[in-house]
Formats: sequence, C-alpha cells, structure tokens
Amino acid sequence: MSSKKLPIAHRRGLGPALCVAVTAVAVAGCGGAVRIQPTTPAGSTTLASRGKIDSPLTDMHDHVGCLRADHLAVQVLSPTKLQVGAAPSGPTVVFTPTAGAAQAAQIDGNAQGAEVIGTALMYPNQGSPGELTQIEDCLGQGVQG
Repeated sequence: MSSKKLPIAHRRGLGPALCVAVTAVAVAGCGGAVRIQPTTPAGSTTLASRGKIDSPLTDMHDHVGCLRADHLAVQVLSPTKLQVGAAPSGPTVVFTPTAGAAQAAQIDGNAQGAEVIGTALMYPNQGSPGELTQIEDCLGQGVQG
C-alpha cells in the first residue's frame, strides 16, 4: 500500500497545510530572538527610544530662540504651532512636514492669508510690519530658493 499514490485532491491539500505549519513554527521560533521595544538602561529616568524626531520649532535653525532673541513674545502652542504676541491679533506660525506641504496647503486654499516660508505657514493677523519682518527673517534661516 505504500507504493500507492494519493488521489490528487489529497496531494493538493497537503502542500498549503504543510506550508502553513512550517511558517507557524518558524515564526513562533523567532519570538524570543527579536526584541521589538528598546530597553531602558538601568537607573535611567527617561524612556528609551529608537530615535529622536527633530522639532521644527527648535531644530538646527532654532526658530523659537531666534524669535525670543528678537524680543518677541512667543508662546509654543503645540509641537508645530507658535503664537507671537496675543491671540487672535498676533501672528501665528504653523509648521508643516515639508516646504511642499506648506505650498500645497496654500494652493489648496487650506492656508488662506498665510505666507509660506520654507516649511512654515505664517498667518500675519494684525501683526505690525516690523514684527512680521522679524518673524520672516527668523523663519527664513536656512530656507533655499
């Protein structure tokens, strides 16, 4: 009986089932060898992380530092939003992921009244001309084109 071939239906069903079983065993075997979460060093008070996301507010060109050095009252409203002076009359700055995203927001009509400066959208509101020039200068650091 061992020399007898299995019917085609049984041979076809065996392949996928065997493949699934081998894959399941392989994946289960990998579970102990792969660490998904980074570990925190002993005694550390900060959590470990895979990397650091640059803040558009204080990255290489430190926009917040520049604005404060120009003696402007700057409030950080979120990781991507600044308020210069009192709302709603003071200028507001919103950072986008890329300069192209800022331009797209303006073209699509989602940033009406905003001036695009690199990755930033500056809403002038009722800011004074001198104040707006200072903000433009700080936001324009490192912007090409």
